[in-house]
Amino acid sequence: MSVTKSTLSSKSNVDQYTLTNNSKTLTVMVLNYGATLSHILTPDKTGQIRDVVLGFDDFESYQSPFNRYFGAVVGRFANRIGHGKFELDGKEYTLATNNGPNALHGGLRGFDKQLWQVEVISQDPASLRLTLESPDGDQGYPGTLITHVTYTVRDDATLTIEYHATLAPGQVKSTIVNLTNHTYFNLAGVALDPTVLDTHITMSDNVRGFLELNDTGVPTGRQLSWADQPCMAFSGERIGARLDQLPQTKGYDHPYLLHHDGFTTETSSLQQAVVATHPTTGIQLSFATTEPAFQFYTGNWLGTQLLAKKSQGQVPLGPHAGFCLESSRYPDAPNKTDWRPSVVLSPGQVYASKTVFGFSTTD
Repeated sequence: MSVTKSTLSSKSNVDQYTLTNNSKTLTVMVLNYGATLSHILTPDKTGQIRDVVLGFDDFESYQSPFNRYFGAVVGRFANRIGHGKFELDGKEYTLATNNGPNALHGGLRGFDKQLWQVEVISQDPASLRLTLESPDGDQGYPGTLITHVTYTVRDDATLTIEYHATLAPGQVKSTIVNLTNHTYFNLAGVALDPTVLDTHITMSDNVRGFLELNDTGVPTGRQLSWADQPCMAFSGERIGARLDQLPQTKGYDHPYLLHHDGFTTETSSLQQAVVATHPTTGIQLSFATTEPAFQFYTGNWLGTQLLAKKSQGQVPLGPHAGFCLESSRYPDAPNKTDWRPSVVLSPGQVYASKTVFGFSTTD
């Protein structure tokens, strides 16, 4: 195994780190900008190496307003906060509303748009820790937050992402935290298949249902079952098979539920949630997490302004070019009484979680 470093932009101090396992069945590239996963390389069923995530070869594209969080860690609060407001310790906080009437993915300059400090943890297994200090008032959030994200690539072709956040020593304010990674997967690569609509999805029995959303994408507070909306259930169906039943969101952009465990899910067991398979390449992705929920998003709002990487033929990206599995707490949790404890971080507490993506092939 190995971890190597190269420079993506010397002017902006943006570096790219490459993590490879001993068996060469998985290579992952990570930027210090946004703690971003820029490439994931794995063999298909014929042995051909394919890049199975969306991203860019140049830093300028990551700075584009058309970059929809490709591969980045998003925070301080991932997903939506209704009306960009929440109350904490008797004070109301107002955030930028960058998604209609709502706050989305941490603000106008969230964690995805900042330079992280990087430390190589291990060469075997290949492991990298990225650290970001977010000061009190950053994007409107209270308290100085120190966040660590660790990426580890192992010989079993798994990528583990571990999240750890605490308030800085001496802080007296509480804050809210909800972290995820926003990688878009395309298990063929967009040069071979420009959309993920033919990718097959199977959700495990651990997936208990999903959250009802209002017309702006914020949960109403109701948990729904497959009987309420059968097109939300997946037992091997194609992503594109029932998109016409979701006209409001133009596809899937919904929070799915796994459990209701407390604040620190680090001690929770990993729960297998999803297996995705591309019928042409045979590449199979498994997704497991300790988190209570995940957002399944099928790239419904991706534009055609940006080109894919050289490894993906530099073809134009477009709607449904990738899908996301964003492990997290519940969206808008600060404004829902029953969900608030899972996202409020007080001095002395630890926010922690783990997500594992596994890669294999099938005929």
